[in-house]
Amino acid sequence: MNVGFYRRLFSVLVISSLVAGCATTRAQRPEKSDLENQVSSLQNDIRTKEQEIQDLQLQLQSQQQPLVPPGFIAPKHEEDIRVSGVTLKDVQKALVRAGLDPGPVDGRLGKKTKRAIKDFQKKKNLKADGVVGEKTWTLLKSS
Repeated sequence: MNVGFYRRLFSVLVISSLVAGCATTRAQRPEKSDLENQVSSLQNDIRTKEQEIQDLQLQLQSQQQPLVPPGFIAPKHEEDIRVSGVTLKDVQKALVRAGLDPGPVDGRLGKKTKRAIKDFQKKKNLKADGVVGEKTWTLLKSS
C-alpha cells in the first residue's frame, strides 16, 4: 500500500470523527428557551450584584466623610499637649476645675479650648502660647 492510501484513510477517519462529534454536540444543545431563561437569570443576578456594589460604595463614602466642615483644618493637638500620658480631655477637665470654659469636654482642640489654655497661662504669668508643657500642666492639674 502506498502513502496516499493511508492519508486518505486517515482523512476519512478524522472527518468521520468530527461529524460524529458534531452530531453528538447537536443532540446535547439546550433549547433556545432554556438559554433565554439562563440569560435572563444571569442578567437579574448582575443587577442584584450591581445594586449591592452601589450600596457598599455609599456605606464606604459615608464612613469616609470628614467629621469637620470642608476647609476646616483640625489642629494637631499632639503638638499642643507636650506632656506624656496627658490627653486633651485631661486638659479640658482641668481647665473646667480652674474655672475656665474650654467648651465641651470632647477631646477636640477647638478655639474655646485653645483660648482657655492661653487665658490660664496669662493668669499664671506663663508664656501664653496655647501649648500645654510641663509647667502649664503642673499648675493646671493642681488648680
